[in-house]
Amino acid sequence: MKRRILDNIVSFLAVTVVFSMLMTTACSKAEPLVTEDSSAAVSATAATETSAPAEETTTETAATTEETEKDPSAGTPETTSEPFTSTDNIFGAGDKEFFVPFSDPEHSYCLINEGVSTPVREQGWGGCYAYSAVTSMQSEYLKEHGDLIDINPVDIIDRIYEGPDLFTGEEPEHDEEKYYISSGLNTDLGGDIFRVTAALCASPLNGYLVEGTDILGTYKCKVPFMPQISEKDLKSYIRENGAVCMIVNYKKDCKMVNGYYSQNYQENDSDNDHVATIIGWDDNFPKDGFKTPAKKNGAWLVQNSFGEFWGNCGFYWVSYEMPIPEIQSCHLTKEYSSAVSYGRFAESSVMSPDVIKKVGKVMNPSKITMEEMLNCKEVEAATVYDVKGKIAAVGFWTALPDQPYTIEILDGEFGEVLTTVTGCEEYMGYHTVRLPQTVEADKYTVVLKLPAELFFEGASQDVDLNTVFQKIPARYEVMTEPGRSFIKIGGEWVDVTTPDIKTLLGFDGILYYDEFTSPGDPSITVLFE
Repeated sequence: MKRRILDNIVSFLAVTVVFSMLMTTACSKAEPLVTEDSSAAVSATAATETSAPAEETTTETAATTEETEKDPSAGTPETTSEPFTSTDNIFGAGDKEFFVPFSDPEHSYCLINEGVSTPVREQGWGGCYAYSAVTSMQSEYLKEHGDLIDINPVDIIDRIYEGPDLFTGEEPEHDEEKYYISSGLNTDLGGDIFRVTAALCASPLNGYLVEGTDILGTYKCKVPFMPQISEKDLKSYIRENGAVCMIVNYKKDCKMVNGYYSQNYQENDSDNDHVATIIGWDDNFPKDGFKTPAKKNGAWLVQNSFGEFWGNCGFYWVSYEMPIPEIQSCHLTKEYSSAVSYGRFAESSVMSPDVIKKVGKVMNPSKITMEEMLNCKEVEAATVYDVKGKIAAVGFWTALPDQPYTIEILDGEFGEVLTTVTGCEEYMGYHTVRLPQTVEADKYTVVLKLPAELFFEGASQDVDLNTVFQKIPARYEVMTEPGRSFIKIGGEWVDVTTPDIKTLLGFDGILYYDEFTSPGDPSITVLFE
């Protein structure tokens, strides 16, 4: 059951002239600019004359060499600010008699002070979902491998959306699976972690692929079919893995209190429009350090993507008591040479008949628990690949925490079983599972079995995408082909392009599947050694 808490989120940027000037004097770093994997030096400009930060002045919008233009896996060089090396350089405007951040190591933690620091970026009008995801990716890779990798958020956005040529107005050819917009800029659009994962699950960027996307759940609030994560577990996850993305309404209830920018918006679970990144916490942040005072001390330190002239040098404090409707993280890998996926956008899902029977035609989520869903019948999907290689791993989405899976690699088209892998994933999200040993094949079938629900790409359709100012008509394009992907119905494999597949699946009259025409290819990725 699709949980698009974040679908089409866009951010409306708001920073005042006075506040920007104040923060200019509060930030202190030895080297103001660094270029990641690029010799180009492009100065970042501050937004001091408008209510929004200026568009990020980096080299993110165009390839700089002929070689980069020819290689779709090579990212665009990006110029960003030098990452902070200490939080002492961030809170120069803070009243130290009121609060001294991270002065008690036993009751606080910050990735910056642990040497796991990523650049503060300036996103422009949209794209917060991609900027936050990249901060999480870089943070987790740096924590595990010790390298600050080069991943440009704009490269990710451009793999999701494509519009007319800005100079000629020529329409794109619609020859790839992505969203084609009728006007505007790709970077003005909203998105979510599903689309970020789609952009990197099968197409390497600077050699990196998405290895996993953990959807940790909600915090201090309830959302149907979403687990809840406790303060203790969230702290443990950040300490062990790195930065996590959070959904937030950064405009509401934010205020500078004694030199610390902070927020305690109690309606954030239902009124949100932005994604930022949690990088630490301090149990001693004063409860009266918010516009709406909290009941107890404690706050998360959040890194935003509005540049260093927003908040405290690009950071702010969020009360432990503020509800967060979704927390997620993204992990990258460089272990695989290449990958293939015919259904990388997980824009639809198929639920098992017993789930539909329990929730009814109006899909009432209160009729079934996540624990009950884990015991429901399996949804089985398969894709036939005619791509030669040494299969090392398979990637897929799970819709539930602790959801068990079965993966089978069959010879040729539904031939003998070459290998089988079973397991269980702790978090809902996207996962890459390594095979016990590589399987070398020219043609093969990958079968995925999951209880209750399995994700697919859906069918091509016209959609409206949100920007800050308006909705933009777009076309979501898929390239499903007959004879390639199948779903098991009544014990038989049925081609997903079968005209009456909606009826065969029992979806007629089901509100959730009202506009359903085809599941499309299943969201399965094959990764090669």
